[in-house]
Amino acid sequence: EPVGADALVRFLPDWHGLPQPRRGLDGLLDVIEQLQGAPLPASTLEHEILPIRLPNYSPSQLDELCVQREIIWRGFDATGTGDGRIGLFLTDDYLMLAPPSQTVDDPIAESIRGLLKERTALFFEELADALRLFPNDILQVLWQMVWAGELTNDTLTPLRSLRAAQQNSGRRERRTDRRSGAGFRSRRRSHLPGSEGRWSLLPTVLQASGESTTSVEADQSPRPTVTERQMAIATQLIERHGVLTKEMLAREEVAGGFAGLYPVLKAMEEAGRVRRGYFVAGLGAAQFAAPGAEDRLRSFRDPTDDAKPLILAATDPASPWGNALSWPDSPEHSETGRPQRVAGAKVIVFDGRLLGYLSRTRQSLLTFLSAPIAEEVPSKNQRSEPKNSQGDAPDPPAATLAKALAKMARPGRSVLLTKIDGQSADKSPLAAELLCAGFMSTAQGLLHKGIPVSQADSLPSSDRSAAPGRRSGRGPRHA
Repeated sequence: EPVGADALVRFLPDWHGLPQPRRGLDGLLDVIEQLQGAPLPASTLEHEILPIRLPNYSPSQLDELCVQREIIWRGFDATGTGDGRIGLFLTDDYLMLAPPSQTVDDPIAESIRGLLKERTALFFEELADALRLFPNDILQVLWQMVWAGELTNDTLTPLRSLRAAQQNSGRRERRTDRRSGAGFRSRRRSHLPGSEGRWSLLPTVLQASGESTTSVEADQSPRPTVTERQMAIATQLIERHGVLTKEMLAREEVAGGFAGLYPVLKAMEEAGRVRRGYFVAGLGAAQFAAPGAEDRLRSFRDPTDDAKPLILAATDPASPWGNALSWPDSPEHSETGRPQRVAGAKVIVFDGRLLGYLSRTRQSLLTFLSAPIAEEVPSKNQRSEPKNSQGDAPDPPAATLAKALAKMARPGRSVLLTKIDGQSADKSPLAAELLCAGFMSTAQGLLHKGIPVSQADSLPSSDRSAAPGRRSGRGPRHA
């Protein structure tokens, strides 16, 4: 008997190990092994997807694995001036799992390929000295090659630097405008944001035809056959999702999609390596599961005792909405548009149900408090509303959502909600619950400064009522 979508929602975070976070470099390698090849926004990957799996994650850990050549990162496409989708790979698995690159047709790109073929890896300054061209022109082509899948770097610092430069550009321009005269200029060569680290060619991946995508190969290591690659990709997808459906490939960079992998998945089923069945109601008829995953999925059929709200990046593979599952319909959103699976956005989940969607600006909230769980299938042993370990009935969904949003706030990193379901936040039916959870009504919206309610009540009245627009010094940073 298939389970409902709510069971899949409970299953995926567990399959990704979120209840049992990892630690250290070995833990990071375990996480990358499951996520490898998934195209994920670089900003979200480092700020949300990895930290929720490794609470003590540090960017230096990822850089260390890159320098040691334990892992490789590959660009898929740019999603703005300072961000883009990248994939992480274990170095030994890259040729098996990475999609073919595209060749950038540009004379500068051809020169870069030649230099890196001859000298393996170069700093940007070495490339600039050899090419004798304008550094900005070189950097522009360099990043075209990154997003085409031709180049990588021995650190993720260039990606972080691009994001920081984009975020700080406005402030830097304002500071520059206030300066008088030319001022002091260092004679040392300044680093262009996004040029850091050592650049190298990625190993050449074969297309489905068996032909190379570039005329210059980064190494002469043996290339897997097309069949070997398809088998490895299918295995990786099963290991990432636990239960694989046609819908889940919508966000994966897989040539031919589900139809292209189906013969391989069928062969894996015949060999006993995967199970085939109809595991999740409402999804495609052809579904494949890792051995034991279907039983684990069914164990999440019923509501969970002591469930806690979970805040995920909308692009996290542990979140099914906008991927395996369509976004739920809600009457509150008839004029506000639908959520999107984009970098910066968050979903608030509770016990198999989507409660809210926070936009990439973190100021606009869509609620799903009255939306039914999509394609829910009642269990044979339908249980009454669960109670927590103290025997108390759980909070209503609205209170659960409000408390989850309050927990996002930290001292110095506040949460400001200006819109809820398309209307002013203070006019939303959710406003009362948010105020009870520690939010304050301000001129701009509902604000939580990351201070517990008990402490906020003890503050002077001027501090409690001050709107963020009335600044006496530095205003709060909003999450």
